[in-house]
Amino acid sequence: MSYDNKYDVIVVGAGHAGIEAAIAASKINKKVLILNINLDSVGWTPCNPAIGGPAKGIVTREIDALGGVQASVADKTMINVRMLNTSKGIAVRAMRAQIDKYEYSLEMKKILEKTEGITLRYGIAKELIIEGNQVKGIKTEMGLKYYSEKVIITTGTYLRGKIFIGREVFQAGRMGDLSSNNLGESLKKTGLEMGRFKTGTPARIKKSSIDFSKLTIQETSKDP
Repeated sequence: MSYDNKYDVIVVGAGHAGIEAAIAASKINKKVLILNINLDSVGWTPCNPAIGGPAKGIVTREIDALGGVQASVADKTMINVRMLNTSKGIAVRAMRAQIDKYEYSLEMKKILEKTEGITLRYGIAKELIIEGNQVKGIKTEMGLKYYSEKVIITTGTYLRGKIFIGREVFQAGRMGDLSSNNLGESLKKTGLEMGRFKTGTPARIKKSSIDFSKLTIQETSKDP
């Protein structure tokens, strides 16, 4: 079957997982389309702009060993790096880098735009295109159709996302961003069981309310 807008792989979502999926597919010479709700939030780290730590540090090392880009971009855009839990045993120590979230996002977007075989486009995925019980592509909220027999969904908090502030609840991917509601319904229609995970955004404090004279500056490590 011949289509315009035909790709080997379609990736929905250009966060950490989507970027790595697109890069991996391009390395085996696949024609890749990656769709994102907002092209200014590629590889965005909205809550805590950190790479590494006790759990994520293991994932970052695995991504790096498999040829991914998260660790190298973190190296390029970090503003602080430390080994955590050094007063405790080796098993609980973990390296963590604080990154410049704007520079990190820009760098990831550059990589996607410059990598041969990858096309980065704006799009809110609406539903899977299914023919004969086989996935054939994605239809967007704008009515555009992109075809591929391989669709990787890495929507993160955007898939049927909700924000809770006190007792107030509203639909959003993140604060200020749309959620992808119709795609969730499309997945449900295929028979997939849908669930919900909760993330927690730490409370912000007003800078002018802090007495910095009573605090100790934690500099970046010279030898992490």
